[in-house]
Amino acid sequence: MQKMKSRKKTKSSSNSTLISEFRYIPPDLYTQILANLPAKTVLRFRCVCKSWCDIIDNPDFVTQHRNLCKINSVSSKLLLSFECLGRFGRKGRLLTVRHADALRKTDQILKTLQRYDINGSCNELLLIRGLIGPGERNPLMLWNPCIRKSLSIPLPPILSSCDGRVVYAFGFAPNSNDYKVVAMSSQWSQADGWNVCFAVYTLSDQQWSLRNDGFNMSYPYYSRMFSRYCCPQTGFNFQGARYWISYDPNRNGNLADNSTHLVILDFDLEKFNYMELPFASDDRGAIRLPFRLRESLAVFCISSVKSSIWSLEGDSRNGVWTQRFSGLSSSDGFDLFRSGPFLPLFYYESDDGGRFVYWEKSYNISSCQIHELGKSMKHYVNMLMYMEGLVLCKGYGAEDLQSLAL
Repeated sequence: MQKMKSRKKTKSSSNSTLISEFRYIPPDLYTQILANLPAKTVLRFRCVCKSWCDIIDNPDFVTQHRNLCKINSVSSKLLLSFECLGRFGRKGRLLTVRHADALRKTDQILKTLQRYDINGSCNELLLIRGLIGPGERNPLMLWNPCIRKSLSIPLPPILSSCDGRVVYAFGFAPNSNDYKVVAMSSQWSQADGWNVCFAVYTLSDQQWSLRNDGFNMSYPYYSRMFSRYCCPQTGFNFQGARYWISYDPNRNGNLADNSTHLVILDFDLEKFNYMELPFASDDRGAIRLPFRLRESLAVFCISSVKSSIWSLEGDSRNGVWTQRFSGLSSSDGFDLFRSGPFLPLFYYESDDGGRFVYWEKSYNISSCQIHELGKSMKHYVNMLMYMEGLVLCKGYGAEDLQSLAL
């Protein structure tokens, strides 16, 4: 009996020592450990104690968690698959998490009968537009699919004066540490004729502001460019800017090659810049697509006989293009990218060389072989980069998932 009491006393003393030591772990170490955990796990730890809850709800911690997630090798290989169910999506929408290498389904985020489109994605947030009906103003929403939080945002103030078609660009401004939505549309006035009107929504202020400076883009260029890029998802986000492939803004006359320049929307500066793409002597008629190559902006160029990869060393103002790969192509490979040349492109490295994920297929740049992926997907619509994050977990007036029932 005395031994049992002694053991109980020893165990109780050991637990007290552990708790005592646990209490004296430096807060900075708590923060570092929590910031390296998945977002869903971090949210569960908010209930442990008030001090942990205060750490997790701090905006600086949310930023730290996002930055660590960006360099996580596992998260960088995940994609979101956005699919329509039934003909023209009449049976709803399906959002799943898939591995980039084989589009293997790992998690289902959402299955809903509500009709909506994804008008943009950046880091952990999606810009969603609910579809009500023709002639009606479809509502907008920012949604974090990982933590099931969403925020309704007002419609842009340009709707009352534009031609009715609004193009949205969604991205992150690193200098101001803020998410922004840029709304663009054409506008007619008796005095000036056709021009482009812009409005910018910032998440921190949760309001729109009109921009009358034209964002450094003329109406003819805007009209020609966004008539080609009719799908809002076709741009590419990287390091505080959104990129599109287009033609030289200073060029007039016949546009034989419409993919000679990068159009860059800088979310910090809130203006467009233009950058000439690299060319080889036999690149005529090639298709060019922007993508992320490790931590650099890159462009994949493919024709029926040749393919190449160029990466940008430095920023978009003073950077230098360097050729990273050059090899043969195939007519099948060229046809794959030509069949939908304005969809997002994802790159990963495997044991047998570099591969691109495009549509529901992968393309090996060394062997020129095409492999079918995602056989479980019935009606593929779009692929998006996926990253777990904590934005909207606290503040902003964000609501839980049922707010998607618009």
